[in-house]
Amino acid sequence: MNWNVVFVVLGAVVLLGLIIWVVGGNEVSRLRNQYFRSVQLPRAQAEQSLARHLARLQERHPGKTEAWYLRRVLADLERDRR
Repeated sequence: MNWNVVFVVLGAVVLLGLIIWVVGGNEVSRLRNQYFRSVQLPRAQAEQSLARHLARLQERHPGKTEAWYLRRVLADLERDRR
């Protein structure tokens, strides 16, 4: 077995995981900030409201990513404003 190939593949997998984590984290931050800008509440109340929305969605749709839940909350907020 060629250990150099194993280490290169393992390094590539770790690097890919890191890139996905960074990109996904940026999306979550962006979506959270979008929610806070969208609601007309003080920051502390907005955080509590978002936590309630996320908890409700996690019960109804388990196993999704945080970004998925945040996109759903924002879509529901937009729908309710129409």
